[in-house]
Amino acid sequence: MRRISFNEGWTVWKDGHETERREISLPYDAMIHEKRDPDMKDGSASGFFHGGKYFYEKRFVGKETERGRSLIVEFEGVYMDSSVFLNGDKIGGHYYGYTNFFCDLTGKIRIGEKNVLLVIADNSREPNSRWYTGSGIYRPVWLWEGGKQHIDPQGLYVKTVSTEPACVEVRAEGFDVNEASLSVEYTILDGTQAVAGGCGCRTQIVIPDAKLWSDETPHLYTLHAELKKGETVIDETSLRFGVRQLSWKAAEGLMVNGIPVKLRGGCIHHDNGILGACSYRDAEERKLRKLKEFGFNAVRFSHCPSGKDLLDLCDELGVYVMDETFDVWRRAKSRWDYSTHFDEEFEGDTKALALKDYSHPSVVLYGIGNEIPDTGRSYAAEVAGKMISILRKYDGTRPITIANNAPMSLVSVQMEALEKERDAEMGSLQINELITAHPDIVAYLKSIGSDAGKLEEAVGSVFDQLDITGLNYGHDLYEGMHALKPERLILSSETFPQRMASNWKWVKENPWVIGDFQWSAWDYLGEAGVGLPVYGTDQAPFSKPYPCLTAACGSFDLTGFPEACAWYCAALWGKLEKPYIAVRPVDHSGEKYTIGQWRLTDALDCWTWPGCDGKTAQIQVYGTGSEAELFLNGKSLGRKALVDCRADFECLWEKGALEAVIYGEDGLEQGRSLLETANKDVCLHIRPEKAELSAEPGRLLFVPIEITDGKETLRMTDDRKIRVTVTGAGELFALGSGRPETEESFDAAENTSWHGRVLAVIRSIGKPGLIHVTAETEGLLSVTAEIPVR
Repeated sequence: MRRISFNEGWTVWKDGHETERREISLPYDAMIHEKRDPDMKDGSASGFFHGGKYFYEKRFVGKETERGRSLIVEFEGVYMDSSVFLNGDKIGGHYYGYTNFFCDLTGKIRIGEKNVLLVIADNSREPNSRWYTGSGIYRPVWLWEGGKQHIDPQGLYVKTVSTEPACVEVRAEGFDVNEASLSVEYTILDGTQAVAGGCGCRTQIVIPDAKLWSDETPHLYTLHAELKKGETVIDETSLRFGVRQLSWKAAEGLMVNGIPVKLRGGCIHHDNGILGACSYRDAEERKLRKLKEFGFNAVRFSHCPSGKDLLDLCDELGVYVMDETFDVWRRAKSRWDYSTHFDEEFEGDTKALALKDYSHPSVVLYGIGNEIPDTGRSYAAEVAGKMISILRKYDGTRPITIANNAPMSLVSVQMEALEKERDAEMGSLQINELITAHPDIVAYLKSIGSDAGKLEEAVGSVFDQLDITGLNYGHDLYEGMHALKPERLILSSETFPQRMASNWKWVKENPWVIGDFQWSAWDYLGEAGVGLPVYGTDQAPFSKPYPCLTAACGSFDLTGFPEACAWYCAALWGKLEKPYIAVRPVDHSGEKYTIGQWRLTDALDCWTWPGCDGKTAQIQVYGTGSEAELFLNGKSLGRKALVDCRADFECLWEKGALEAVIYGEDGLEQGRSLLETANKDVCLHIRPEKAELSAEPGRLLFVPIEITDGKETLRMTDDRKIRVTVTGAGELFALGSGRPETEESFDAAENTSWHGRVLAVIRSIGKPGLIHVTAETEGLLSVTAEIPVR
């Protein structure tokens, strides 16, 4: 079938506000445009954004060319509990907000007349998640058109049978396989050149001299299928794939094409920061390219199925993916979360995950749940077994894991008793505070310590069905679990940044530990403040109050700028070429503080601290060598061994130049980096991340705007409200910073910088020309940049 964009020409309104219709293009997250509520119950989970019930409407005229044709609309993601109507008649809908679904329009379109497609997304019951979800149609929508006999929209599949020789099994579905006049012919293309072919509904094709797919060599082929009636082509479709085969065993670990691979992973949520929950290809690509630049070769999509754009780009760029089903089973973490419909919905949503991911070489792991308290209950093995059997029935090529949190499993019975005792829900906030603060539970956990046997008693019936045991924050359990079950593979499915060094040693030194996923690779909306630095105290709650907006725990901040943790990961993985200098905020020198376990440090690559003369500066140097030496204004502050890729220094702050030098084991210099105090002059700089923007409607360009001195040294402590104006062939689509605490919205024309930056997102309006971007702030000269649109 032919895929046609169905993303233009929609209107949206909120229930009870029909007169306030807004013309939009999809994807469109209605929640990000809501006013935040500081009095919202459990508001920290969603970043204090309310949900609602939203109506999305598209009016279109049925075309004569569509008469007698098969028409199917695909929704890649609607949050949540959606109902779809065509001309007033309900034609479908979907409860889960993270799996794609289809509605058949065949024979229902009024040809030559106006049709009304209406989607109602009901996200009004809250809280229904532990993070910011967005509301409405936040992923793309497509119209699939074909004949009566056709290959279904998701009906072309390919999997690698072997790599020596390279052989793939292909199949096509959707048409009547018993109709003798129908046949399918396949062509495999490398770029534009045909390299192999075959025929039949299901067949195997050998690819001569095939280039194999991996994170380091993400080579993609195109499979083109033609459905023929006799000699006439009546339908055709294509998909990209990679020749990639997985295997796994404890003695060798996870292997891609027979070569052991260690996953240098990061967990990511589905939102795109200041763009809200919307999945835009340009935003997903930017995120993945930045992660790869710092050494990440894998992402864990947390804690729900990923979107198709992200998977396409992971295929293209060479990023391994752990795709996950659910954050809850039957036991709720939020009052109105997926647990309310789990039993009736989980089998269909698990199947949807497998069918969506089947042909993507980037997907190397399936996860059947994140920190599921149910795993300590008697029914857990049966539920897990059903999910595992579905994944193996519809796929069977990938290992299956779970992201188990031992305390949540081990205290599930106690939690159940407390729920009854307190007559209260047990959401994420309550669970985390319960585990860390309730004296009986704390005593119970201390009595268990690192006893893997206790966890095995509780969850072993689930683990035994999996291919790989995933442990969240389970570093102390590896040794004991391996002693109990040496044939098991272990994955660090979630790791505190502060434990990255010791955990990565386990990964490097033991083949049965296949990789590590740090929490988190990218900051995200909601779960407000779990990594937020708090000064003046060494105690702080798990979640932070309004106006906290983000989790404040990403290796990259909300707008995609690397924080110290990204540089440290790069050093641990041997991907850091020059040393990185991180300075704890000198203006908080000597104060008590806390940052929680979900953040490595509050240090910045900054040596501009006005008014801090004579205060003690705490400095961290990251590098991949043997020793680090630090110089302040040319004077050595000493030479120290790099322990776990880090050396710590202290000195009294003074303006000037701070320089770090890394030496190898041979004593020779390997690299150096410099931090300088910014001069007193202040100006704005506009730095588009690309030289031009595509004229295709909806394409995005990311434009950082920085406060610097005349030498373009970033002034990270000089934050100001910056106003941005965009004219010409583009429009200002979003504006914001990585600031975790803010009351500013991202759809306004001005925003206060954080660490000296704001990020403007410019959207193409669909025509070539020039975009003029102007930035201004009080007391400084405005600056303008011209960006061509082609």
